[in-house]
Amino acid sequence: MIRSHGVTDIGCVREVNEDRILVDAELGLYIVADGMGGHSHGEMAAELGIAAMQHYIESSRDRLDVTWPFGYNFDISVDANRMATAVQLANRQVWRQAEQAPEYGGMGTTIAAVLAADSKITVGNVGDSRVYLCRDGQLQQLTSDDTWLRAISGRGTANTDSSKHPLRNFLTQAAGSKDLVDVHTTEHDLNDRDLILICSDGLHGVVPEAEIAGTVTSGQALRDIGDRLVQLARAAGGPDNISVVLLELTP
Repeated sequence: MIRSHGVTDIGCVREVNEDRILVDAELGLYIVADGMGGHSHGEMAAELGIAAMQHYIESSRDRLDVTWPFGYNFDISVDANRMATAVQLANRQVWRQAEQAPEYGGMGTTIAAVLAADSKITVGNVGDSRVYLCRDGQLQQLTSDDTWLRAISGRGTANTDSSKHPLRNFLTQAAGSKDLVDVHTTEHDLNDRDLILICSDGLHGVVPEAEIAGTVTSGQALRDIGDRLVQLARAAGGPDNISVVLLELTP
């Protein structure tokens, strides 16, 4: 059985909350989307992305009657293909909306999502919102950040000054940034009492991972953990919207 809880907060600086979350226990689908674009366009991008993903995951529940508009990857599972397709459809929806009028130019959204079935999860992401696994008191990031810093690190060109570079958090891709995105997918088996944390950079960008891990492993109820994580981000200045979705596998 998976218990879940989600919370989103405007933070201390922004005038509107452009984050959106989805907690759909029936589908086993959990999403954090961090919209961008300003003038309410970030909110629209996040809402479009989540709606597209939710619709496709629901319509593809019958695995014998599924269409694969972006092709099928035989190297990954059916659920991983469903996740990748759902993110691509979210990207297409935001991309098409951005094409309709000049004022929508630059709109986009990060996506970090988990599709849970029994004791197995499929993780998908684009952008820098993250999914963490908390097991035995240790926090492990399951997603890949689409940032300038990660891109140069992958090329072996990062140095000690890179972590302070003004472009270190610049997004190299997000849903709506181009016609097709590179969706990161992974699959993981869960153990009893494992905790999954999905969050926007309004949390992980300002609160040290050690503090996040200490809060997630505090033994409190999921609602209390979520509230405490939001409090920590706000105490650190809350420069961005803060979104948290928590999952726990219980015996």
